[in-house]
Amino acid sequence: MIPKSSRRHPVDTFFTIVLFSLFLLFLLLMLLFSAQAYRTAVSGNQANNNLYTASAYITAKFRQHDDPGCVSARTVEELDNTSVLCLTDTVNGREYVTYIYLWNQKLKELFTAADNSPSAEMGTDIASLDSFSVQETEDGFYSISLRDLQGNQSSFFLHSGSPVL
Repeated sequence: MIPKSSRRHPVDTFFTIVLFSLFLLFLLLMLLFSAQAYRTAVSGNQANNNLYTASAYITAKFRQHDDPGCVSARTVEELDNTSVLCLTDTVNGREYVTYIYLWNQKLKELFTAADNSPSAEMGTDIASLDSFSVQETEDGFYSISLRDLQGNQSSFFLHSGSPVL
């Protein structure tokens, strides 16, 4: 028998090192591009999330108070003369008001007895917004406009009371 001689050539080792280095380089590039894509997706999701949260919250609250006379849009002096959506409830014979308003770039909700004097800082934060406005139109609709901190806008109309068929 003739013994096999296993001679390795330096080119074999060099080729293995180059191939492994290319693999690591492509892996690193893939990780960098994936991280950038993830960052872009998350920032876009956060921008949409504030507007969606605010509009869904306002719509749900509005529908909870879907009786004539329970919804009003006005300016409340105690809440820094801001545009406020007021929703009234009567619980055990006592009247309560839910104020939805913008204060310090935060959409806030404040639930209090109607005879209490509201204070802007007492509200609970709902979403971060740049602007919020609510106006009642002549035909009973409420025009609500929102703008988030990135400049994205959302506007919609809501109507209180039973629909006319």
